Amino acid sequence: MAAAIAALREGRALPPVLYTVDPASFRQVPGSPFAYWVSERIRRLFVELPPFEGEGRTVKQGLATADDFRFVRAWWEVAPQKILDGAQGPDWREDLATFQAWCRRRTFEGKRWVPFAKGGEYSPYYADLHLVVNWERDGEEMKAWADPLYGNSGWSRIIKSVDFYFRPGLTWPLRGIHLSAQGVPSGSIFSVAGKLATSDRLEELPALLALMNSKVFDFLVGLFAGKVGGVQYEVGLIGRIPLPDGFDKGILSEKSSRICEASVSRATYDERCHVFCLPVLLQVLDNTLTERLTSWQLCVAKAEQQLSEYQKEIDASTFQVYGIDGDDRWTIEESLSELRSERDGEEQDPDSADDEIEAQPAADPRQLVADLLFYAFGCVFGRWDIRFATGERRPPDLPDPFAPLPVCSPGMLTGDDGLPLRDAPPNYPLRLDRDGILVDDPDHPDDLVRRVREALEVIWQDRAEAIEHEACEILGVKELRDYFRKPGNGGFWMDHVRRYSKSRRKAPIYWLLQSSRKNYALWLYYPRLDKDILFKALINYVEPKLRLEESRLEAVRRQLSVVRSSAQRTPDTGPRTADKKPKALEKQLDRQEGLLSELRDFHDKLRRAADLHLDPDLNDGVILNIAPLWELVPWAEARKYWHELSAGQYDWSSIGRQWCGRGGVGR
Repeated sequence: MAAAIAALREGRALPPVLYTVDPASFRQVPGSPFAYWVSERIRRLFVELPPFEGEGRTVKQGLATADDFRFVRAWWEVAPQKILDGAQGPDWREDLATFQAWCRRRTFEGKRWVPFAKGGEYSPYYADLHLVVNWERDGEEMKAWADPLYGNSGWSRIIKSVDFYFRPGLTWPLRGIHLSAQGVPSGSIFSVAGKLATSDRLEELPALLALMNSKVFDFLVGLFAGKVGGVQYEVGLIGRIPLPDGFDKGILSEKSSRICEASVSRATYDERCHVFCLPVLLQVLDNTLTERLTSWQLCVAKAEQQLSEYQKEIDASTFQVYGIDGDDRWTIEESLSELRSERDGEEQDPDSADDEIEAQPAADPRQLVADLLFYAFGCVFGRWDIRFATGERRPPDLPDPFAPLPVCSPGMLTGDDGLPLRDAPPNYPLRLDRDGILVDDPDHPDDLVRRVREALEVIWQDRAEAIEHEACEILGVKELRDYFRKPGNGGFWMDHVRRYSKSRRKAPIYWLLQSSRKNYALWLYYPRLDKDILFKALINYVEPKLRLEESRLEAVRRQLSVVRSSAQRTPDTGPRTADKKPKALEKQLDRQEGLLSELRDFHDKLRRAADLHLDPDLNDGVILNIAPLWELVPWAEARKYWHELSAGQYDWSSIGRQWCGRGGVGR
């Protein structure tokens, strides 16, 4: 440092570690951050160019529920009929105010749940909104809840910018090493973490999206914040970033739209997303699963390369419209490249991590095979339309990322009204389960393995058996039943729980009810829950199974009695080899008695849950509805929430009110 100062005094060439800046220059950037490492030209952008917020553009903070568990759900855990159907409304492009008014009116007409942008992970350009928020009657319940909070300061303290709800725009994670903006569909609500940037000129949104995901914009955000990387992206920060003239011209809008299209296309593989159509292994063509996995990896690599090229063009164009070149461009690119490796290993923000679903499924072969079985399982319940897998139906065109979200994904089996079907349409190729119950029982026509095989046969035809065998090898199980029966890690149940857990919402839709020794189980389909489903499970599945196994026990007893009587009548003629038949029958008898004891225990636990006479309500979400089944579900969450319900928590929920009304609190 002393040598550098001496060189400065003597007029010699300055070492690269020394920066000379007029302190007054720092004031050109709002807040006067000590941004000594950039040139005067870059600092001057903040006074020469207009800010982001202005000329019809604005940046807003949305709502904080103050109780996400009460007011927020994953979109698949509520009835589609209760979700705002923005796609059925007036054209949002032609008259946005009319569209917003229509959306508000629909919340008074039974549309309780509205798509909810809540920040999330690093995901530039696109991230599916997998959450919905309770905004029934224009947020009546939430406003009433929020009014007395914080010293009776009123709901507007935490529920902000309501006039901007249902508008399309851009959102981004609250924190991150790099800024990453995504499109927000019209007909959505945004949060305090997932803020909204929007414009009166809707046609400039794609270009704004490209601009916000560019290197220049990311760097300027860090410069304004006084550091590069690890920034908290508040509205005041984004709103004051300078915007160049003519940014919405040229290639920015075009390349942004192409990246969005590619990102949306990849989300069609993920069954949790609004654009889902088919799992990965049914969207690539090859003979075996292994070959399809290889093809998928090649497709991913090719797509990533293309996206990288598009982003390079966007960055080059953005440098140009900002008038940044030479050493300034090198400085920006170098500073951001040093952070790229940090982003890959960055610690997630506990308030926003996992708030969005990644658009691209994992490339892990085991996960992709599990996704295939999830799909077949869903086809049996009538969740998915298997005709997309057979080629009988073609996937629809990809949607505009700013268009309202559908209440059902394209891959779902729906009727003319766009809502789920309960019965198969004419000439449908697969037998559907109507009662929402499958059973782990080879003797039963609704045995889950039998029914999944039927789905695989529709898809793969004469190759179904070979595909099943290959799937089992990749999953590391001997046979399909082992995968469905295993309740812990590596089994269908926990794979499904993990897949459907996001943003602190744990919302599996296929429920495993399993006996103590895992020899018998029922699977319930959450969307088909009703007040009678447990009684139907008892009458149609468990009690007939008990009678069957009791008759088998009696048959073994009679057979053993005959063998023993025969042995007693046989004269003893001297030493001989012991007769093994009675011992084999005795072991069989022990096994059968053990199975019956296990089944009776299962029956009694299911009867206890049924006798609670609790009417399921999907508005409560998965976790509170599954809690009464805690004795049978191999999941600690069910027990935890049942104990909390019994302690009087969640009295705002339908389940909580029913249980309290029956005197259950404290029992």
